[in-house]
Amino acid sequence: MRCDTCQEESPVVMRVVVAKGYNRALARPMFNCPKCFEKKEQSKREKA
Repeated sequence: MRCDTCQEESPVVMRVVVAKGYNRALARPMFNCPKCFEKKEQSKREKA
């Protein structure tokens, strides 16, 4: 599988669709490798 953010191949990609205060159910799916996923989650925590 390939990360939609960095384009690197990864055996695992992740996506958060619905969480408290966050709903991307109707958005274009973006799957991230663990490294990009953590960066994205950290960015969300900093904004909150």
